[in-house]
Amino acid sequence: MVDQESGNYRPRRAFIEPDVEPAPPLRPAQPARNGNGRAPLRPASVEGRTSTSPARKPVRPQVDDDQPKPLYRDDARLNGSSRPTPRVPTRPADPPTQETLMTPANLAPRRPTALDGETTTILPRSRPTKHRTQALDAIDDYDEDERRTLGRRGKLALIIGSIAAVVVIGLLIGYAVRSAVNQPESQPSVAPSAGGNSADGNSNGATQPPGQSGSAALSDGFMLNPSQAKAIDRNLNWKVASTQHSATAGGPTAACFGGEPLEGQPTPRQEFVRVLRGGGGKNAPLALHAATAYDSADEATQAYAIAAKTLGGCTVAGFWIESGHLVSRIGNQAAGVVVMERVGKNWRAHSVVLNRSGAVVNVIDAVQPSKAFAVNGVAKALGQVNSLQCGHVGGDCSNKPVVAEGPPPIGGDEPGFFASGDLPPAGPKVYPWVSTDVEAPREEFKGSGCESVNWDTEPAKSKSSRVYLIQESGKNFFGLNEIVLTTKNARAAGKLVDRIKSNLSRCKSRQLTATVKKATKVTGVGVQKTTVEGWTTVVSQKSTQGTATYRVGIVSAGPKVVYTFLNPRAEYDFTNHQWNVVAVRGGERATQVD
Repeated sequence: MVDQESGNYRPRRAFIEPDVEPAPPLRPAQPARNGNGRAPLRPASVEGRTSTSPARKPVRPQVDDDQPKPLYRDDARLNGSSRPTPRVPTRPADPPTQETLMTPANLAPRRPTALDGETTTILPRSRPTKHRTQALDAIDDYDEDERRTLGRRGKLALIIGSIAAVVVIGLLIGYAVRSAVNQPESQPSVAPSAGGNSADGNSNGATQPPGQSGSAALSDGFMLNPSQAKAIDRNLNWKVASTQHSATAGGPTAACFGGEPLEGQPTPRQEFVRVLRGGGGKNAPLALHAATAYDSADEATQAYAIAAKTLGGCTVAGFWIESGHLVSRIGNQAAGVVVMERVGKNWRAHSVVLNRSGAVVNVIDAVQPSKAFAVNGVAKALGQVNSLQCGHVGGDCSNKPVVAEGPPPIGGDEPGFFASGDLPPAGPKVYPWVSTDVEAPREEFKGSGCESVNWDTEPAKSKSSRVYLIQESGKNFFGLNEIVLTTKNARAAGKLVDRIKSNLSRCKSRQLTATVKKATKVTGVGVQKTTVEGWTTVVSQKSTQGTATYRVGIVSAGPKVVYTFLNPRAEYDFTNHQWNVVAVRGGERATQVD
């Protein structure tokens, strides 16, 4: 039996020793003390008198022959001590309690060995309880002769009953201990592991708490498959070409990412890359799906922000962001772009959609020669992937994407100005764009000579400019000028654009050497659906050294005015379409900052 207070094991005893000790013979006035130095507890009152009331003459109760006689012997009388004054019992003795049977043995000194050979060893005294004390008082009131003449049958019955009670209680305690040991330790309720499947192999779809992810967020079943790729182009026969369970140097990557780890990106827990081919041949359409799992939704949010900025900047030489798209209802965050990649003299079009769902970041890049896949179709394919992933990675399970016109994600080293990916590659080979620091417009800058505006003195709340160059273009660098003004309000910005457009159109009447092509109206949508609108044109100026050609763009976006100027040289030039996109992009970028 395990002691409840000390935790030590002690053998079971068959008898219960009374709590009341006879007073020591030489110190009658000193109360008896138990093993820990404290006086034994006694009931406060019995039949209306306290424990300090004068002793009364004992009253002998009637004895039932069928009731077993008490085991208590007056050992104190035999060894010369006087017996304590007996008390009148208030009720018959109660059976021993569980507390009695499990009380530690060291609470009181042991009683001297009884002289009667027929009696058994008495247990050390236990801590008294109300029922036990009353039971022991009842035993004290029996006549001494009655105790000595206790029959062997009564003693044997009491011994057997006590042993049976001890055995039953021991069995109950043992059963309770065994049940507690065998019962599994309770654990806090948690969602199933990410990527876990039910017994039948189907995903259980359980959603994890926000900010948490399971031990295995990704698996092959959560990657883009041929059936889902039909949303990109249902007429193509999509097949899985390869699946990698980690990103490798030189392996396939989405447009603008370049295969290098992104600066500041958290360390991923899993990286999957799958490529699907939409037919045979060298130029067959491809769909790349890269999925990266992180330890938490917070880390994935940080990784998504870095990936979005990388996609929005697209610093890899040879790539140009032709259009941006606002994407929603695919997981927690999403964005889309169309990127044109120059390969020799040819172009490949990448339709890229990026999203975050809980602790996972996905990017799907659908690529084919020349003409881009519809971003809406790529978004639908990613929506189907997201509907499988979301429940396992704590993400938003919306899978009905909405795609709208808008700017690319914020990118570049100077928000509000062009990123290098906003400018198309130009020249016989692919070269990177470099830029100067942002500064105030220079007074000597005259543009094409037809704008008739002094940017240095033009009224505005703020004015700034920047120059972008291809250094490999020769002694007279091929480059682009960008000037951004913040006017009083949108109306003032619109009036300035109209004035400059009018000056360009009437330039021939003022300068006989100038030729201005008919202006082309351009429009776009900036942040918070801000309207971007303006004009582009081509100006030629004749001189004794030849004819110089310039591309000019002027747009407004809310209270801001963005002027762009390009000086084509030989093979270094943009197409008309590219120039229209660049002019609008300047206005879109201006709306991304206050």
